[in-house]
Amino acid sequence: MVLLNVKQDITRAMIMYQTRLKKLLPLIWFQLIWLALLLMVARFAMFCSFVEPAQVADKGGDLLRMWGTGLRYDLRIAGMTVVPFLVLGLGLAGWNRGWGYLWRSLPTLVGITAFIVAGVAIGNYFYYQTYHNHIDVFAFGLVDDDTRAVLANLWQDYPVIKGVLGAILLALPPVWFSYRTRAMTLRPWPGTLFWGVLVLSVVLVAIAARGSVGTFPLRRGNAQVSDLTVLNKLTPNGLMAIDWAIKDHKEDIRFEKVDAAEGIKLLGATGLDSLAGRTPINTWLADHQPHVVMSLMESFGSNMLALDEPGKNDLLGSLREPFRQDFVFKRFVSEGNGTAPSLAALFFHSPRENLSHSSAQSKALTDTPFSTYKQAGYRVIFISPGNMMWRNLVNYLPVQGVDALYDQNALLEMYPESAKEITDWGLPDEYAYRLAETLLKEAKQPLFISILTVTNHPPYVVPPHYVPQPVSVTDGVRRHAEAGQIDQLNILRTYQYAADAFGHFVTDIKDSPLGTHTLIAASGDHQMRRVKAYYPAEQMLDRAVPFYLYVPKEILDRVPWRFEPERPGSHKDIFPTLYTFSLSDMPYQALGGRNLLAPQDDPTRAFGYNETVWIDADGAYPLTGNPVRYSWVSGENWYLDEAAQPIDEAQRQRVQAYPALLRWQLNARVAGVIADDASE
Repeated sequence: MVLLNVKQDITRAMIMYQTRLKKLLPLIWFQLIWLALLLMVARFAMFCSFVEPAQVADKGGDLLRMWGTGLRYDLRIAGMTVVPFLVLGLGLAGWNRGWGYLWRSLPTLVGITAFIVAGVAIGNYFYYQTYHNHIDVFAFGLVDDDTRAVLANLWQDYPVIKGVLGAILLALPPVWFSYRTRAMTLRPWPGTLFWGVLVLSVVLVAIAARGSVGTFPLRRGNAQVSDLTVLNKLTPNGLMAIDWAIKDHKEDIRFEKVDAAEGIKLLGATGLDSLAGRTPINTWLADHQPHVVMSLMESFGSNMLALDEPGKNDLLGSLREPFRQDFVFKRFVSEGNGTAPSLAALFFHSPRENLSHSSAQSKALTDTPFSTYKQAGYRVIFISPGNMMWRNLVNYLPVQGVDALYDQNALLEMYPESAKEITDWGLPDEYAYRLAETLLKEAKQPLFISILTVTNHPPYVVPPHYVPQPVSVTDGVRRHAEAGQIDQLNILRTYQYAADAFGHFVTDIKDSPLGTHTLIAASGDHQMRRVKAYYPAEQMLDRAVPFYLYVPKEILDRVPWRFEPERPGSHKDIFPTLYTFSLSDMPYQALGGRNLLAPQDDPTRAFGYNETVWIDADGAYPLTGNPVRYSWVSGENWYLDEAAQPIDEAQRQRVQAYPALLRWQLNARVAGVIADDASE
């Protein structure tokens, strides 16, 4: 009798276990399919918005790979999302209290999960619209930057409420289905059928969560499906991109000793003989050290400058004459695609944007522009109309040898009238230039002044007293304008104001006694946001910034030079050029940079490097996807032919080795070098 009761209890328990799982499994599969479908639809929306039909006319195979691999990424996210529910169900289906907690909470849990997936998918759409990339490590700027200002910009320019409501609506079907399963009347299943379905479900969910049935799960490298960059960017979904961004962010703040032999190997692969440079001996420069001013201008991108039409859509203002009179390199790219990455690359020789608030924030670096000019006897000054608590620069810059730091707070004290013109990101740029001019006039020793501007940034507001030159939404502007809630004319006026403020500064210096002994340089920190790019023809333009340089005639008469505006370059070339026209017999860290005005260009260093594209005299090489080259359109500095050309193995290795070399040298400067046996 006892055995019979035990058998009946076991039978009832098994029936209860099966009944509960038979209700759970449909919900698992509905959630998995719904989330995968949601992510696929999001990719389709991005494809329709960001890919021109002509771009993919002959890319049938690439498109199949994008959709196929993209579906695998979507299934992986959906699979990983439902795995906890499946595991909890398997473990709790035989425990009444535990199952009760799980079953009651499932509608909320699946709803929250679907809301997060939908919200990230929507956010990834707008992220790509702004930055022309899926969510990446730059997104951590929400934490690292002025969070209040970032959130204010998001609220101003993006449909936040509509996005949240959209994510809520997309989260409702799983919630509805979870309640629906409660009312399901289930027919008895044969035991073999139940266990077969259960095992098959577990196996398929596991495969979905891996994205692969092979040795390795679906990984980052699988996203490279084409030589067309946009297809590679659309292949992963937002959740996968966030996972990669988190890993990149962790890597970005970790330093370790490097092997000397590895550095030699990387140098060889890049075709460079050394990371160092040295300016020629020039006794006149040694006796007549000029002031040097370098302005890194917020969003001063060539992608907007290309839409300039004097008299109709004036984007230069008073900078037009200096651009006509002085040196301007247009076949030029920023190293980073954000303010922090470009600032770190230019002034700290760091490919890691978080250096100033990393574990190395208290370490003084050698061979930066600050240390080079300080070693030459210069007083080193940094000015920004923004708040330099940003990225911990208020503490980091003095460690790097900056003698005086003037930010928003200092400028407010000096120019109280500026208080009524402050925006989320700081004061108008003109106050930084006004202070720089004052310091130059009062200087008792040569000055090296670095300026970081902020005005050309959302919310795109110009000072009330500024009278803009004509701007208009021309056909070119209309074709390149990304959808947004900020008035396009405000964006154009703000770009013009930033250029105009710099132009007035340049003109004032050139027209004063300072003009005979002051070098002035400027470049953009990254491209202009919210400007659509048509790849591949505008692939380089999408990352291009101009490099402007004024060198006094008194110096040009005493230093050999040759101006070839078609020479390719990037931020790495700015300081080697400035050093040549300001310092005599001075060693410096070149990092592949060279004097852009050299009488004879150095072919081993005649390239420009951006995180996403490499340029040289032959064209542009995307750094994602299949290694190919797009040649320059004849007579153009910005535009590329649309036909991809194969590249040789040496060039492929070069474009891959250079960013690795940048990381190697930073680790060497921060953590040290392990010498090999041959060098000991």
